Amino acid sequence: MFFMDNRPIKPHNRCTMKLGNRIIMTIAGLLLAGAALLKFHEALTVYIPSWREHGIWESYEFFLFQIPLEFALGVWILSGVFRKASWLAAAAAFFAFSIITLIKGMLGVQSCGCFGRIHVDPWYTLFFIDIPIFLLLLIFPPKGEKLLPPPWPHPFHALAAAIPAIGFMAVAAPILVAFRPEFKKPESWTPVQHLSPDFVSKTNNQTTPAQPSPIAPTPDQTSPPAQIEEQDNTTSQPEQANSSDETPAVPQWPWLQYIDIADQLKTGLAVILMYHHDCPTCAQMIPLYDEYARQMLQQEDQPFQIAFVAIPPYHEGPVPPDTPCLQGRLSDKEKWAIMSPYVVALLDGGFLKDWPQGTAPMPQNILDEIFDHQ
Repeated sequence: MFFMDNRPIKPHNRCTMKLGNRIIMTIAGLLLAGAALLKFHEALTVYIPSWREHGIWESYEFFLFQIPLEFALGVWILSGVFRKASWLAAAAAFFAFSIITLIKGMLGVQSCGCFGRIHVDPWYTLFFIDIPIFLLLLIFPPKGEKLLPPPWPHPFHALAAAIPAIGFMAVAAPILVAFRPEFKKPESWTPVQHLSPDFVSKTNNQTTPAQPSPIAPTPDQTSPPAQIEEQDNTTSQPEQANSSDETPAVPQWPWLQYIDIADQLKTGLAVILMYHHDCPTCAQMIPLYDEYARQMLQQEDQPFQIAFVAIPPYHEGPVPPDTPCLQGRLSDKEKWAIMSPYVVALLDGGFLKDWPQGTAPMPQNILDEIFDHQ
């Protein structure tokens, strides 16, 4: 039979438990407060979509709620006020973080998003931060502490913790809203109209219309050579006019000026896939576009060129280093409101079509979707 050991904890063991609890609570509080400040900086510098665009859990509106709450929890844990209650809140928080980070890792997200613009692999965060801290909190609970008062903490101690926590909670959201920068968003550009697949293919391959063969006199013709030449000139003029009218004036896509490989996108049909380095959808679609480009290159039949354009902040992303596709960057001199992937089709640098942000068409369907749109 097993009997519960009801022997009292020895004094040196009690001191060890208290010291361990203080250390792990301090680490947890610093991590929470620091992560909140890093997210605060991110919200002032990087575009975060609203809940209508990206769902509530990764939205700007949720950040307005999460950042002050996370900072206040960190300050409360550091303060030691109502230690047992704050320990329970910390354990619940890191348990929730472990679940969220596990889901992000399984989805292939490149960054856990815990530390703002500092990108950390979700698996590193899960196994080196979230799970260890959660387990240490369970191993070192606060011994001899009541869940709720009495006794009440010293007023000065309580105010020292409450003032920064409540103050930050009160001003964080208004500051984020007031100082949010202006971001450039995709606009309703006017597409190039009335195009045929033959015209696009001809333009993309940079071919010119076949010239008519010269008119040779037959034995029955009695007109002098001068009249034949004059007749040739009169018949060729309309054909030249038609060939000049065949190429419409295409206004340049306004965002080309912000892309470093713009000159390579101004000829023929080009499909641009804009991506963030930590975008899970981009990580799925970019290899498909890369493989499609390789197949077309082997078959010597390239209906369009593909360009991968990185959206700042730049970081190592999912584009293979040996890809046959063009690679470029969107300027970091502007603030961009783009939910990746964002796919745009151009003809001679003019806007043809774009697809909803956050989605990308299958590469083999792009031409059909372009001309259905036309």
